[in-house]
Amino acid sequence: MVIPSIGAGRAGPVCMTILDTLDTPAERRRRGPRFGANFMAVLEVSRDLFCLCVGGKVVDINSAGLAMLGAEQADEVVGRAFCDRVGDDYAQVIDDLLNLIEIEESAIPTRLCRLNGETAEVELQIHPARELGESHAVVTARDISHQGRLARTARQSEDRFRVLVEKSMHLIAQCHGGRVVYINTAGRAMLGAWGVRHDMAVADMFHGEYREIFTADLSVLLSEPGMMPVRLAHSDGSAFDAQILVTPLPSSGAVPEFMIEARDISSHLRAVAALRHMNETLESQVAERTRELAEERSHALEAQAFVESLLEAVPNPLWWKGIDGLYRGYNRAFREMHAIGPADWIGRPMTETLDPVFVAVSAAADAQALTKDERVQFEGRLAMADGRNHDVVVSKIAWHSRDDRPEGVIGVMLDITERKQMEAELRRLATTDALTGIFNRRHFMATATIEAERARRHHRSLAGLMLDIDHFKRINDSFGHPVGDVAIKAMAAACTEAIRTVDTLGRLGGEEFAVILPDTELETALAVAERIRLAIGAIAIATDKGTVRFTTSIGVAQLSQENSSVESLLSRADAALYAAKNGGRNKVVAG
Repeated sequence: MVIPSIGAGRAGPVCMTILDTLDTPAERRRRGPRFGANFMAVLEVSRDLFCLCVGGKVVDINSAGLAMLGAEQADEVVGRAFCDRVGDDYAQVIDDLLNLIEIEESAIPTRLCRLNGETAEVELQIHPARELGESHAVVTARDISHQGRLARTARQSEDRFRVLVEKSMHLIAQCHGGRVVYINTAGRAMLGAWGVRHDMAVADMFHGEYREIFTADLSVLLSEPGMMPVRLAHSDGSAFDAQILVTPLPSSGAVPEFMIEARDISSHLRAVAALRHMNETLESQVAERTRELAEERSHALEAQAFVESLLEAVPNPLWWKGIDGLYRGYNRAFREMHAIGPADWIGRPMTETLDPVFVAVSAAADAQALTKDERVQFEGRLAMADGRNHDVVVSKIAWHSRDDRPEGVIGVMLDITERKQMEAELRRLATTDALTGIFNRRHFMATATIEAERARRHHRSLAGLMLDIDHFKRINDSFGHPVGDVAIKAMAAACTEAIRTVDTLGRLGGEEFAVILPDTELETALAVAERIRLAIGAIAIATDKGTVRFTTSIGVAQLSQENSSVESLLSRADAALYAAKNGGRNKVVAG
């Protein structure tokens, strides 16, 4: 959360709005430096530290700030100099900023000293707040310790990431300055012979004026913040349309390092252009013929027949309504979609025919198209005659009378159900383990981190389990890896059956699993672990070489107030797991 524009003696709009709630100026002066509960109540929802200082001393602080400083009560912090909590390197600088001797708009990376002597890496900002009184300043701090741990974890996953990059369907290139130092298999196939050149120039990947621009000034490419349409060059001299994303990479040197991702969109652009041309042509013809009908009454029947024939030929559902919201007509595709006759809905409003949620969104789009006279597009879910809910994209535009006044709305619909299903499947594949169907390591850790933060924030209990199959190597060696895979899947199924729906189960790798149990004390977690141990011990897998049975060792740990990170919780559970193995296996041990 950021308080905008507090600085240089002028409070920003958000800050001023909050300050306006604090009664009269005379009342604020009477209250003194503590500037009211309303302001801090707003900041209680933030996960960042927010506090008000007067003359460098803390006069009010939010709950997240108390937690960051390791304080249980505000009295431990209020009335003390804030710079005492800042590392020695920045103490004098912070003191000058707090006393408004200096103004610094950028965040300052530093360390905050907690009351227990521990430190936390933070980004600190100090905003002058002279509207509250002389020497008043608002201090914000964001904990960035977790980001450093994530960076170290990312380095350990570099080899796995390299495999994923090589298997990507799109071009991925790593660049150092103006040279390409690595390009994946899909990229070499996309560029042809260019892709096999060693140490090629980045600009050589592009075609025509793009190559000239990036050859002259590579910063133009590096400064693009998002997806960018370009033309890439094939080794035979031909060009093709692509969409690229340039991502800066961490670099300690002066030469920039970055990654280029590219996707060939030539066929997509041709399809979009053809569809746009068809829609624009259709809208133009419908609007033109509608105006002709108003101007030439003698040709009304002929013009109406032409328009109806034209609309009937459109493969997508199409309809038009009057300014009163009643249906005036629709084409064959629309009738087939809803299984209605040519006149069943004529003269009726949407509220009598469609789902109320879809009607509300569609009515808002109608109003926007009529008032702003522009094309409006939205996505929604619509029940159709086949009994299923379909995901659709709806485009609407106003049609006009002879004197160019809006007379109603024309709508065109595109069914995107298959595309949405594909997107959902891609999300599922990105978050689940391919063998067992439970969460993969990355998604499990992300979910577990959220649960740990929720437990810390609300002072709730949380427990974690680490478990694996005892003597798993013997199963693979004696019965083969396919049977080992069956054992892993059977263990995942047994764990899923033994835990609640609010619990989180993930496969961390091989035969190793982990479970997060929200709102669970250690004693209850031990009972859950014992239930899992018994369930796994009852598994029997029939094979040609005999029945396979196996056991599991389980380590259990509870989230502590001293160290509430997921990594610490799982590390203690893992240590307990190894204690269970050293103690003879097929055991549950608390850590």
